[in-house]
Amino acid sequence: MIDAKPFFSQIKNISLRKELLRAIRNHWTHDSTAIEGNTLTLGDTDFVLSEGLTIAGKPLTHHQEVYGHAKAIELIYGLLDAPEITEADLFLLHQAVLSEHVADIYYPVGKWKTEPNYTFYVREEASVEHEYPHPKTIPTLMSQWLQRANAWTKGIGNRDDAIHSYTDLHATFVAIHPFIDGNGRMARLLANIPLLKNGFPPINIPSAQRLDYLNVIADITAPCGDVSLQTDLERLIDADALKQFSVKCQQWWQPIIDLVDRTIAKDAKSNAP
Repeated sequence: MIDAKPFFSQIKNISLRKELLRAIRNHWTHDSTAIEGNTLTLGDTDFVLSEGLTIAGKPLTHHQEVYGHAKAIELIYGLLDAPEITEADLFLLHQAVLSEHVADIYYPVGKWKTEPNYTFYVREEASVEHEYPHPKTIPTLMSQWLQRANAWTKGIGNRDDAIHSYTDLHATFVAIHPFIDGNGRMARLLANIPLLKNGFPPINIPSAQRLDYLNVIADITAPCGDVSLQTDLERLIDADALKQFSVKCQQWWQPIIDLVDRTIAKDAKSNAP
């Protein structure tokens, strides 16, 4: 399968490589922002990013979210040669992802959250409030998360490792919820860095599977109870639910793998004597 680093370096034809990266950028940006409620279609996303124009009747903030996510993807590719992921890298990515927001003391962009944040899970027809870790725990938890992320960049040898790395980093980041907003988009970006560093294409969560995705994320974090003052990263996630997330991610990854394999095959055919 894919054995080069990065995955697109196998493609000699510059035009093919450019179009592959464009297709991946469009799907990744569209799906990740659509999961958060963005109304631009995949075609809209391609048009906005390619032409720099807006879509009539669509909110300006939705265009800005798309631009911001695409910029964040460029920053992710730029990190592939860096020796490690740092806190400063996370802050720059957050600024790109939330480029449509005006930062203030209660809504910091490019900084850890300053106020507690919450979500509600629906369990057996009842809503259950879940408080994410308190702002004062974030430096400790994110230090642990960065150690895991940097360890994973050196520890992926096959597809199973890649899936394990992605689901581990994705789930733990969302469980920490270190920012006031943009945590889902950040998780779906950051968890792909070890994969990209080791020659694998990114895993993309399809927006059509939004409900399944949100449910499995809830299953990972909801059973852990009150974690507001928890400083042990391992205690923020449910191991059994994490395994279910891995199964789903294997399925969701396949369309991108197929796209890359088809492009590599087309490139090889075009370069055949």
